[in-house]
Amino acid sequence: MDNIFKFKKFHILQDNSVFKVGTDSVLLGCLANLNEAAAILDIGTGTGILSLMCAQRNPYSQITAIDSEKNAYLLALKNFKNSPFSNNITCIHADLISLNTDKKFDYIICNPPYFKISKKLHQIHPIARHQIKLNYEDLIRMSALLLSEKGKIGYIFPIENEQEVIELTKRYNLFPEKIIYIMGIKNGKIKRVFVELCRNNKKITLKKFVIEEKPRIWSEEYKNLTKDFYL
Repeated sequence: MDNIFKFKKFHILQDNSVFKVGTDSVLLGCLANLNEAAAILDIGTGTGILSLMCAQRNPYSQITAIDSEKNAYLLALKNFKNSPFSNNITCIHADLISLNTDKKFDYIICNPPYFKISKKLHQIHPIARHQIKLNYEDLIRMSALLLSEKGKIGYIFPIENEQEVIELTKRYNLFPEKIIYIMGIKNGKIKRVFVELCRNNKKITLKKFVIEEKPRIWSEEYKNLTKDFYL
């Protein structure tokens, strides 16, 4: 076990074989509109951070967390058990394609793999960051099947993948309700995109979001967004 990442109401045990807590997941967990989500699906839970953030933000929700990697599944189980939200979360060792459930979810959340398959990258990054077991099309197709009629989906991914993801969502009759372009630093390049999808084609809310005002100086909007989590 490598280290522990501490939040205000829970902590995350981390391991070198599982993708560690990062800004992408924290942003996704804070930006997702979970107000009316009684049933939440966390795809590729990893350490379990998104499920724990969802449970803290919506204590009335029941969360299903899945991961196909055994190390991640076992680590998430530990993190759920050690948290005050263990009764809200069910953890399943399964991949999305073979998930055996008739349940429909009000919110589906995922920080998806974004590296194309590469031996060199595979040596640097855990398998969770590679589109080996889950590519964008499978993710979106299965999300559409599992989503409740009025449900929402939240993804975060690199700006380079925006067009590919938006085209795929149209194919499965999912439509962006909100798109937030995320800059690492003020006046810098857009690095990430948060997209929230639904089944209705409505006017899209477009926003920009800055993580750092200057190097290592959080922006006020980032501090306000994450204040319920960071110590």
